[in-house]
Amino acid sequence: MRRIYLGTDIFRKKDSFYIKGETYHYLKNVLRLKKKDIFIGFDGSGREYIIEILEVGKNEIAGKILEEKEVYSTELPFDLQLFQCIPKGEKFDFIIRETTQLGIKKIIPVISKRVIVKIRREKIETKLRRWQKIAEESAKLSGRTLVPEIMFPVKFEECIKEKKDFGIIFWEGERNFTLKDFIQKLKEENIKNKKINVFIGPEGGFDEEEIKLAKNYGYYSISLGKRILKVETASIVALSILIYELENL
Repeated sequence: MRRIYLGTDIFRKKDSFYIKGETYHYLKNVLRLKKKDIFIGFDGSGREYIIEILEVGKNEIAGKILEEKEVYSTELPFDLQLFQCIPKGEKFDFIIRETTQLGIKKIIPVISKRVIVKIRREKIETKLRRWQKIAEESAKLSGRTLVPEIMFPVKFEECIKEKKDFGIIFWEGERNFTLKDFIQKLKEENIKNKKINVFIGPEGGFDEEEIKLAKNYGYYSISLGKRILKVETASIVALSILIYELENL
């Protein structure tokens, strides 16, 4: 059965509702759904519904909730947040797409000292809508019930202060503490429902002052190994290992 992201607002009325805009176009012109067709709609906050199409109009589709579907949770038992320094080109799109599939809860674009990308203020909202759409599509394809929230870009020195239970910052200059060491430490803790903040640098990495500041706020500086990885590779590798080792503790 088709599974479509519809957001939370549309489900405020528990009986019937209307689908408009891009989702209307997708259902009508791409999937070519018709009256009495049934699909699964999910709201991105953990709920799924079996929906019947009542009518397909010129600008909207009328739908009806047949039942709330029992959801098998695919979400992580802990709150994993990615603080990703903004890389060049379309790398950030790729990172959002792949880390959403891995189970990330929230993605915060970070502006650190070595970030080259300059996003003009008037284009930020457009970027955020695009990034959020990528997260929605990736969540749908990977069978997630939650859609990660893509936050407004924040300067490094501000977001490093955000509250967390555990925090790590990956740095190619680290020689003494590895991801394996950090995972071993977490295995000795109860991490269920705990918030883990993960910082990944831009091209050129973090500078030593940023690492020092992070440590002052309780972050572990961590090495990913002897070789320097590209930004998008580091994000996928680091989160994949973390999730694999910690998900079933």
